[in-house]
Amino acid sequence: MTLQTFVPPFPLFPTLADAILKTRELTASTNNFQVTDTYIVTQMNSFYTYDLPSKFRSLKLKDIYTFTTNAGQDTYSFNSELYITVDNPCYCAKREIKLFNDPWSFYGVNFNWQQQENFASGIGNTGAATGIITGITQATNALVSAANHGLVSGERVLINNVLGMTQVNGNSYTITVVDANDFLLNVNSTGFTAYSGAGNWFSSPYNGQTTASPISPSINNDPGPQSNPSLYFPQSRVQNILITAVTYGANGIANTQNVTDDGQGNLIQIFTTENTTNQEYGWTYYRQYASSTPLVPGNATINYQTGVITGLTFAEAIPAGTPIQIQYNPRQTSIPLAIMFYQNQFTLAPMPDKGYTIELTAYRSPIKALLAPDQSGNPELSEWWEILAVGAAKKIFENRIDSDGVMFIDKMLKERYDIIESRTYASIGQRSIYTIYTDQLTQNYGATGFGVLGGGP
Repeated sequence: MTLQTFVPPFPLFPTLADAILKTRELTASTNNFQVTDTYIVTQMNSFYTYDLPSKFRSLKLKDIYTFTTNAGQDTYSFNSELYITVDNPCYCAKREIKLFNDPWSFYGVNFNWQQQENFASGIGNTGAATGIITGITQATNALVSAANHGLVSGERVLINNVLGMTQVNGNSYTITVVDANDFLLNVNSTGFTAYSGAGNWFSSPYNGQTTASPISPSINNDPGPQSNPSLYFPQSRVQNILITAVTYGANGIANTQNVTDDGQGNLIQIFTTENTTNQEYGWTYYRQYASSTPLVPGNATINYQTGVITGLTFAEAIPAGTPIQIQYNPRQTSIPLAIMFYQNQFTLAPMPDKGYTIELTAYRSPIKALLAPDQSGNPELSEWWEILAVGAAKKIFENRIDSDGVMFIDKMLKERYDIIESRTYASIGQRSIYTIYTDQLTQNYGATGFGVLGGGP
């Protein structure tokens, strides 16, 4: 005789669908016209994050958040959809590093002043210089044919739009002039695909190079094109590069020409306009590429590894003799020794010189830990489904300004608190609150650290 396992007619572990159904029953919201499933889940997360007493938060939400670094990149995004926050300990290549939560403390230890230097002077024009390519040879030094190019030896040009020999596209080269219609590139093109047509060269009298490199790229610094201006910049914007020159208009009114980067190596000029369609926001922002092709990327660039600036073009002519200055963050690459978590992104110092594994303690969103995205599957936090359902119901009643409903749910919450108190950990709630003085009590200050009392390493 074959023995069969008894399967109960009800789930052993409640799922997200059960929690949503419970909230609907408590609030008498039986269909999506009253409240949607997404809205209920949002209220569950909100209740856990802002209303549930911290001593009840389960250590089951504790997880390891891991990401790997790229050489020359010091800023990394944080998955705020799946995780709420991060905490110590933090590791780089399995060695513990210091976690900071505010820029004041982080940059107090990790020097961040920008370097400022003049690299060119205005000559009375915008800087636009471009021409059409009609041929490129496969040779030790590629010979470019471009009628009446007007270039001089030692100048840098950016090549783009070439067909066939696509290996040269997007790269800048120092040239040697052969004659009025030809110049050599400092690149061996013998192994490149044969040229088949088209192409443009781009240059500028405002080409230059920083004295220090590598340099930090900007982050989330592109507000979008003029055809679709934005009310604001992307979240967590960090502008690390600024190229600036002062021009003067009528009656001596200054009109500073500012160029920055989009984080991808393209130089862009950002414009601000009056917002006449939405009076809640006074301005809108858009960008043009700081090249002779304002709507096309790739023809005015900055190389983050070498600091080379090629094809820079301003929207207005720069008066003769006007200094053109760049402000930037030079970086010495090494293994990271500190990490800052701020505005839902990580910043490492020093800038990584290669790939490293970064590991931090993180706290997952309770709904992500509780249940599967498709509202099915066994939850990790089986004891939480009902308290979150009740908490979501309370927030829905609060939003409806239903005082009787809130009073009814408050009694249920008290009962659930008494139940889960014996099932969860309270260590998170016992931790001290972070303040701007917290780091003065850590290894970064005093005789063994890098703070003002320690005097440095």
